Amino acid sequence: MNLEITDKAIEWFKDELEFGDNQALRFFVRYGGEFQLKQGFSPAFTVEPLSSSEIGFKDTKNDIPFFIDEKDLWYFEGNDLVIDINDNGEIKYEVKTSR
Repeated sequence: MNLEITDKAIEWFKDELEFGDNQALRFFVRYGGEFQLKQGFSPAFTVEPLSSSEIGFKDTKNDIPFFIDEKDLWYFEGNDLVIDINDNGEIKYEVKTSR
């Protein structure tokens, strides 16, 4: 599993969300949604304190920490996911394929 966030997406998160001290971008699984790695579920995000969960995956890009809870790793396992911005200026998720 790999989670890649593009520079454009990081800038979008910085512009649209408020990050306080010791807060990070948390990716989690929700029911429904358009992009589905596993049928019936899609990724979502929120800003939360880093110490609020049992962290299963953590990384940092351009001073923005991001993480996935241990309980949500099942959804992302086996996939390399790219988080970017679409032409409408909204977050988009794509599965990265090997070339």
